[in-house]
Amino acid sequence: MSVQRSRQLLAEVYAQLVSDKAALKALAATNQPLRVYAHDLAALTQQPNEVLGATDADVKETDRWLDEVEGMNGSLEKLDKELSLRTFLSGNRVTAADYSLFASLYDVVSTLPPGAQHAHPSLARYFSHMSHLAAGAQLDPPVVPFEPAFEGFPKIARGAGKEKKSKGEGQPSETQPEAAAGKQKKAKADKGGKGGKGAAVPVPDAGPQPSMVDMRVGRIVDIGKHPDADALYLEKVDFGEPEGPRTILSGLVNFVPIDEMRDRMVVGICNLKPVAMRGIKSYGMLLCATSKDGKEGGIDPVSPPEGSVPGDVIFVDGYQGMQPLEQMNPKKKVFEAIQPDYMTTDTKQAAWYGPLPDAPDGDKAPLLLCTERGPCFSKKFAGATLS
Repeated sequence: MSVQRSRQLLAEVYAQLVSDKAALKALAATNQPLRVYAHDLAALTQQPNEVLGATDADVKETDRWLDEVEGMNGSLEKLDKELSLRTFLSGNRVTAADYSLFASLYDVVSTLPPGAQHAHPSLARYFSHMSHLAAGAQLDPPVVPFEPAFEGFPKIARGAGKEKKSKGEGQPSETQPEAAAGKQKKAKADKGGKGGKGAAVPVPDAGPQPSMVDMRVGRIVDIGKHPDADALYLEKVDFGEPEGPRTILSGLVNFVPIDEMRDRMVVGICNLKPVAMRGIKSYGMLLCATSKDGKEGGIDPVSPPEGSVPGDVIFVDGYQGMQPLEQMNPKKKVFEAIQPDYMTTDTKQAAWYGPLPDAPDGDKAPLLLCTERGPCFSKKFAGATLS
């Protein structure tokens, strides 16, 4: 495991934040401990929080991991366990800790045979995610994005779960017309650079799974009120599809001012059956956080991470690469079984509380709703239900 490679990747990734290139070159030639190197690099940048973390607690955790990388003993089992509930090592964003760990073990994890990946699923998932963030970095071997080996993944026998009705805030939930669905699926599969990177694979046949839900980043490009329903917004939402923006109806008039909805980046559920509301058919649903005090406490449309663009794929951490259903059959109540476990964490991140694909039934954990740019979140509510 090469600490020098970690230093090289840090210098390359954060070079754009450093104006004094001579100082950066001099730092890159040193052989300091990784933690000292990362702090010196952060001091050269205009945004040290991008290197070390947003809070004092995040910086402390970054330092812990930098020391861990420096003295790592090669135990993949221990590392897999530590990564099981993490998207990033320190807080809600990628830091020097992530790039350092990635660089030191990329050549090992990216070449693990399928059986070893299946034995260390969190490790494979994390390094696959980081490989997309660090793609193109000048390391030897070069950083090439890779997908975990889902083929042959052991199937977990689980029941379908309880069929519960969605506790939504009254907004309709539907998808685009069936004629466009096939094109949309192909377009998404062909978009190597948006969340999916490479061919998607089917989910294990083990009842309703969060990967069956097709979530994507959208932008509201036009909005007004439904002409025959005072509580409904009539929106046009761009999901980056060749067919153009979708019509979506959302019951948010009494909860979110229209000025806060205009040009807003949102999270859309795109494979529910279309439903007509007062004569207008809706082809999607905006995922929203409802206060733990109920609707009276407020509703907030879930936001994608900074830098998101329409069409970015959103996945439940640990289930990325699995193909959603083309359209969820309402008679099978797939969404109704999955939705009650969507919540926000104490830090307002959007999550699904459930098991990893390889975990035993009932072993639930908060698995974040992410794009390759980071977790989705509510601007307002922790401990909120999502629907």
